[in-house]
Amino acid sequence: MSKLLLPMLAVVLMAGLAAAQTIDEIQFYNPETGEPESPFDGQIVTVQGVIYCPAGIYNNGTHYLLGETGGISFFASGTGLVLGDEVSITGEVSTFSGEIQIADPSITYIGSPGVPQPTDATTGEIAPDYERVGDFVSVIGEVTSKSGSQFEMATVGEDTLIVYIDSTTGIDLGAVDVGDEYQVISPVVVFNGLIELKPRYQSDLIEDPSGDTLPVISNVTVDNYVVLADAPVTISATISDNLGVDSATLYYRDSDGENPDAWMSLPMSDMGGDMYGATIPAGHTGTQIDYYVEATDTGAQTVTLPGDAPDGFYELAVGITPIYDLQYVHPDSSGDSSYLDRVLNIRGVVTAGTGEVGPPSQFVVQEQETGPYGGYAFGGVLVYEGSAAGQYFRGDLVEMGGYGNEYFGLTEMEPFNGNAINLLSFGNELPPASRVATGDLADYLPSSEDGDGRLGEAWESVWVKTRAAAVLDTLGFGEYIISDTEQRPDSLVVDPAIELTYQPTIGDVIFVEGFMDFAFGEFQITPIADQYITLTDWVPVEDTPTIAAAGGFEKVYPNPFNPATNIQFVLNRDELAQLNIYNLRGQLVRTLVNERMPRGQYTLTWDGRDADGQFVASGQYFARLRIGAEVMQVRKLSLVK
Repeated sequence: MSKLLLPMLAVVLMAGLAAAQTIDEIQFYNPETGEPESPFDGQIVTVQGVIYCPAGIYNNGTHYLLGETGGISFFASGTGLVLGDEVSITGEVSTFSGEIQIADPSITYIGSPGVPQPTDATTGEIAPDYERVGDFVSVIGEVTSKSGSQFEMATVGEDTLIVYIDSTTGIDLGAVDVGDEYQVISPVVVFNGLIELKPRYQSDLIEDPSGDTLPVISNVTVDNYVVLADAPVTISATISDNLGVDSATLYYRDSDGENPDAWMSLPMSDMGGDMYGATIPAGHTGTQIDYYVEATDTGAQTVTLPGDAPDGFYELAVGITPIYDLQYVHPDSSGDSSYLDRVLNIRGVVTAGTGEVGPPSQFVVQEQETGPYGGYAFGGVLVYEGSAAGQYFRGDLVEMGGYGNEYFGLTEMEPFNGNAINLLSFGNELPPASRVATGDLADYLPSSEDGDGRLGEAWESVWVKTRAAAVLDTLGFGEYIISDTEQRPDSLVVDPAIELTYQPTIGDVIFVEGFMDFAFGEFQITPIADQYITLTDWVPVEDTPTIAAAGGFEKVYPNPFNPATNIQFVLNRDELAQLNIYNLRGQLVRTLVNERMPRGQYTLTWDGRDADGQFVASGQYFARLRIGAEVMQVRKLSLVK
């Protein structure tokens, strides 16, 4: 992948001028307690180094880089950086789980000088020295104990050091026994004050390093992660050994995810430079392909990747799964999609591109054709941040292979890596916005609970447009609430992805267009530019009011008015009621009532004065009625002098 596609190439200075400091100066811990005490905590700094642990090893954002004076971690999603890339990063010095890191960095790609070599060290040198945190090291020692996902090792006559295996690495400790000698290649990390080694790959654990070491398998890649039934697929891997590789084998099988065929094997050809490859022929009969790699050295020692193969293996989906199938849940159900945590391929057009969704490298794709559930319902999905190595724009047609996922209630597509996304074409026709009522978009309860037969999840990540809706309230941070019935239960949160020119005013009637998101337990519509907010001059018809179960406006008269107007409403039960008057800027002008009131019909008069008793100027004002937690209605008032 060309690094011209990195989403954050230019360094952006945040919160003032970035200081150029060495990594050694930033990485400072209390030598007694291990507490991080960086003198640059909270400051913006710039450091430079080579990536020796990319994102995707421990999680989708953590990287480790090695500079001239040491190493440090930083967190950034969707960088596309790989082993050996040299970068300059500018970000804020912060702490995560007791380890100093650089957060929210901007990144400048410099070049690809190659993977740095680890520094030889002993357990006695590392165990007490917090200044080694972030360094890339090679440690040889004897395994002294083993428990679960970790073991302890010690260089002869020295302190022990914990070697912790992160579950996301897929490293298998089955061959590790007490008394074995191992070479461990790893970043030096600290977790809540405890110094540890945390290997990245199976190949970072080398048994009997002074003798004939086991073969090392790494960098397993696929020529096209989106596999079709009639297409071959080539698997390659880097395989090395200190004395020589005797053979390499690719094992594969067709599967439907539950009933796999028998394993088949293909010899992997030496492609030069420690690269080996084999091609699985076309004619795949299942919904997925399972595979793993095996290598044997000249000393007849055999290893696999994943290390627990054949119980553990890699997966590729065969064929394209409609986004509708990934997203669909029955409106009566509160269950999840059956495709969560399953390998699949999807294809769709980008409706909200990189940088338009919020965090870098998230984007939204949607089916191009209407689906089986009515229009474009269930037809969109968010591509998870950290998955995309490139930049994608509205109208791009893309396909990708990976896993369906769920993140705090939002269904996502999580590609294997940046190379698992194929850009097929530019400038495709976008699906038209689905016109949906605000109450339907906001409904998060299945019909089995509220009985209304609708569910907002149908529109999750779909490009939609509201009907004419009144602004009921503002929430701060650019967010506000709208409703096309002026009823609070039918209201929808608007949460723009970026700061827009439009400033919401209570009483405005607008159309909002954008994609649907789900955050903090509620559905939200997310416009991505000012052009997707349309301000109208539509005014509700006063003689056909909507009365909710709790009550509501009946009429406002006269309107326009001078000097006073009567506001008539009804309460259908004893309830808290509030009637406020606001100006065009959304500022409170006058509170006419704010108390619990018995059921009945009420008429309150506004005499055109503010809370201080002063007459207000001619212009537009808004009466906002709240009845308990169920009703919030707005009426536009015109004062003409």
